[in-house]
Amino acid sequence: METTALYDTFTNPRVVTSMLLLGIGLGIALCILLKYLWGQWYMPIAFAALCAGTLAGYLYWLDRQDFRDD
Repeated sequence: METTALYDTFTNPRVVTSMLLLGIGLGIALCILLKYLWGQWYMPIAFAALCAGTLAGYLYWLDRQDFRDD
């Protein structure tokens, strides 16, 4: 399996920056969920759904990028 293309994609500055921003955003979202939904049975489900939706959106965005021009 050739890993050069994967390495080039995941070390691209736009990808690294977007991953860091997504991590910060999900951390803030978790803090908000903990503050307002503490003790509710559906809080972990809500966070898991948020993470899954974010992952799907991020993978869609990543698939649409063309890093050959960089």
